[in-house]
Amino acid sequence: MATVSPPPPLPDPPNGFAQEVQELVDATAPRLFAVVEEFGICGLRDARVAAWGLAYEDGRADVAAVNSGFRMSVVAPDRAARFVSLRPGVLGSVVWPGA
Repeated sequence: MATVSPPPPLPDPPNGFAQEVQELVDATAPRLFAVVEEFGICGLRDARVAAWGLAYEDGRADVAAVNSGFRMSVVAPDRAARFVSLRPGVLGSVVWPGA
Protein backbone atom coordinates (compact mmCIF):
# COMPACT_ATOMS: atom_id res chain seq x y z
CA MET A 1 0.00 0.00 0.00
CA ALA A 2 1.36 3.41 -0.94
CA THR A 3 1.59 6.12 1.65
CA VAL A 4 0.54 9.64 0.88
CA SER A 5 2.53 12.56 2.21
CA PRO A 6 0.55 15.32 3.87
CA PRO A 7 0.23 18.51 1.85
CA PRO A 8 2.71 21.27 2.63
CA PRO A 9 1.55 23.74 5.25
CA LEU A 10 -0.21 26.85 4.05
CA PRO A 11 1.84 30.04 4.15
CA ASP A 12 1.08 32.52 6.91
CA PRO A 13 -2.02 34.52 5.96
CA PRO A 14 -1.48 38.09 4.80
CA ASN A 15 -2.49 40.97 7.05
CA GLY A 16 -6.23 41.52 6.95
CA PHE A 17 -7.00 37.97 5.85
CA ALA A 18 -8.89 37.13 9.04
CA GLN A 19 -11.07 40.21 8.47
CA GLU A 20 -11.74 39.12 4.88
CA VAL A 21 -12.77 35.67 6.11
CA GLN A 22 -15.08 37.26 8.71
CA GLU A 23 -16.68 39.45 6.06
CA LEU A 24 -17.20 36.40 3.82
CA VAL A 25 -18.91 34.51 6.64
CA ASP A 26 -21.05 37.52 7.58
CA ALA A 27 -22.11 38.08 3.97
CA THR A 28 -23.03 34.46 3.26
CA ALA A 29 -24.48 33.31 6.61
CA PRO A 30 -28.01 31.92 6.40
CA ARG A 31 -30.76 33.92 8.14
CA LEU A 32 -32.50 32.41 11.12
CA PHE A 33 -36.31 32.39 11.18
CA ALA A 34 -39.12 30.85 13.20
CA VAL A 35 -42.22 29.13 11.88
CA VAL A 36 -45.04 30.20 14.20
CA GLU A 37 -48.41 28.49 14.62
CA GLU A 38 -51.31 30.78 15.47
CA PHE A 39 -54.52 29.17 16.65
CA GLY A 40 -57.69 29.86 18.62
CA ILE A 41 -58.61 28.34 21.98
CA CYS A 42 -61.99 29.13 23.54
CA GLY A 43 -62.28 32.33 21.51
CA LEU A 44 -58.76 33.53 22.36
CA ARG A 45 -55.73 33.60 20.09
CA ASP A 46 -52.51 31.88 21.01
CA ALA A 47 -49.26 31.07 19.24
CA ARG A 48 -46.20 28.89 19.56
CA VAL A 49 -42.92 28.46 17.74
CA ALA A 50 -43.39 25.22 15.81
CA ALA A 51 -40.01 25.15 14.05
CA TRP A 52 -36.77 27.00 13.43
CA GLY A 53 -35.24 27.44 10.02
CA LEU A 54 -32.23 28.71 8.12
CA ALA A 55 -32.83 30.64 4.90
CA TYR A 56 -30.02 30.64 2.35
CA GLU A 57 -28.98 33.21 -0.26
CA ASP A 58 -30.63 31.28 -3.09
CA GLY A 59 -34.01 31.41 -1.30
CA ARG A 60 -34.26 27.81 -0.12
CA ALA A 61 -34.48 26.90 3.56
CA ASP A 62 -33.94 24.03 5.98
CA VAL A 63 -36.46 23.72 8.80
CA ALA A 64 -36.47 21.64 12.02
CA ALA A 65 -39.54 21.17 14.20
CA VAL A 66 -39.23 22.15 17.86
CA ASN A 67 -40.99 19.18 19.49
CA SER A 68 -39.99 16.34 17.20
CA GLY A 69 -37.25 15.14 14.92
CA PHE A 70 -39.20 16.32 11.86
CA ARG A 71 -37.03 18.19 9.35
CA MET A 72 -37.66 19.45 5.85
CA SER A 73 -36.04 21.41 3.07
CA VAL A 74 -38.23 23.88 1.23
CA VAL A 75 -37.79 26.20 -1.74
CA ALA A 76 -38.65 29.23 0.43
CA PRO A 77 -39.39 29.87 4.13
CA ASP A 78 -43.05 30.67 3.44
CA ARG A 79 -43.51 27.08 2.20
CA ALA A 80 -42.84 25.86 5.75
CA ALA A 81 -45.51 28.26 7.03
CA ARG A 82 -47.95 26.92 4.43
CA PHE A 83 -47.20 23.38 5.58
CA VAL A 84 -48.09 24.35 9.18
CA SER A 85 -51.28 26.02 7.90
CA LEU A 86 -52.57 22.69 6.55
CA ARG A 87 -53.74 21.74 10.04
CA PRO A 88 -57.36 22.78 10.69
CA GLY A 89 -57.64 26.00 12.68
CA VAL A 90 -53.92 26.81 12.45
CA LEU A 91 -52.35 29.73 10.62
CA GLY A 92 -48.62 29.44 10.00
CA SER A 93 -46.30 32.41 9.56
CA VAL A 94 -42.61 33.15 9.23
CA VAL A 95 -41.12 35.45 11.86
CA TRP A 96 -37.58 36.83 11.55
CA PRO A 97 -35.86 37.35 14.93
CA GLY A 98 -35.01 40.97 15.58
CA ALA A 99 -37.12 42.23 12.66
